[in-house]
Amino acid sequence: MSGPGSRRNGSSIKIRLTGLPDPFAKVVVDGSGQCHSTDTVKSTLDPKWNQHYDLYIGKTDSITISVWNHKKIHKRQGAGFLGCIRLLSNAISRLTDTGYQRLDLCKLNPSDSDAVRGQIVVSLQTRDGMGSGGPVVDCRGLLENEG
Repeated sequence: MSGPGSRRNGSSIKIRLTGLPDPFAKVVVDGSGQCHSTDTVKSTLDPKWNQHYDLYIGKTDSITISVWNHKKIHKRQGAGFLGCIRLLSNAISRLTDTGYQRLDLCKLNPSDSDAVRGQIVVSLQTRDGMGSGGPVVDCRGLLENEG
């Protein structure tokens, strides 16, 4: 009888189980040099970051929030990518000071073959609550990957 990881001739096979991801998020104001990263949350499909960032947003700026698996980012370019959202200026205006919003994660490029599933919860707030300052992004992440 053969057990897991063994062959009939006695040589063994190493099986690597990757387990759950160690997700973190990057928050970028596209083209501005403003980039923030959340803490990494170990071994979960449901990270809770609860982190706040001050972002300075112009009228035409966009924000990209991307979610990554820290375990895989060093392997090759783009490895470890779990999904992203890109908020264009009109979406930023629409979502600012409206409370928490659950947004579906998407692929980085529509031509990417890897499936992306999950959501992230964000809140965009102006400093004074009246829409005159730059929004503050509150990344309360929720990543739900279903089997």
